[in-house]
Amino acid sequence: MRAMLAHGRLVSLVIDPRLLRERPEIVAGRVAEAVDGAFGREVPGEEAVPFVEPLALARELRAVRADLDVRMARVTASIEVSAAALRAEAEVPSGVPGIELGELFDRLVEMLETIGGVRDDDVRGRSEGLVSAVCAPGPRLVSLSVAPRALYGGTRALGERVTAAVNAALDDLDAAVLRRRAEAGAGTEQIMATVAELRELSVQRMRTYAQGMSAMMAGIRPRS
Repeated sequence: MRAMLAHGRLVSLVIDPRLLRERPEIVAGRVAEAVDGAFGREVPGEEAVPFVEPLALARELRAVRADLDVRMARVTASIEVSAAALRAEAEVPSGVPGIELGELFDRLVEMLETIGGVRDDDVRGRSEGLVSAVCAPGPRLVSLSVAPRALYGGTRALGERVTAAVNAALDDLDAAVLRRRAEAGAGTEQIMATVAELRELSVQRMRTYAQGMSAMMAGIRPRS
């Protein structure tokens, strides 16, 4: 028996004709073993998106934020020292502009923790028919049922029915996972909206900081 996969879907299934001599439950068990084994051996293609563990990335961002806070505090302190020294010879506006990026990091961390906190290992995708399948994230083929009538028509027809049933269960699984994530506030549209909002907010913060620094420099005047 040979199961062919592509992009996480079952493309074809070649079944040994001798298997049709067995009872439907035996046929289902042997086919399920072959298909699930193929899923386990599938190697992601070059176009596959590398997996990033959201909670691990959230921890990294917390460390980045802490380091950035320290660096920004040093920069601000250095500017304040320079401004204090310059005040002996010139009029320098009081106060050094600052930039607050902590909120951006906090919201990114919160978003990643929301994504990482969504459990989908208990989600199942199902298909019905002469051949029915149940799939779990991984993907894994949890169970396969073959009705006696599904054996009529030979191995090619059976292979096509199994392929259709497994792929339908995988489609249902994808939809169920997306629903679970949306319910938890980690749906694709919700994430993209948050990312767009944070991007715009970061641009505004940088623009405000640049304007504040320009105004400070422009406000320096020689003492009369």
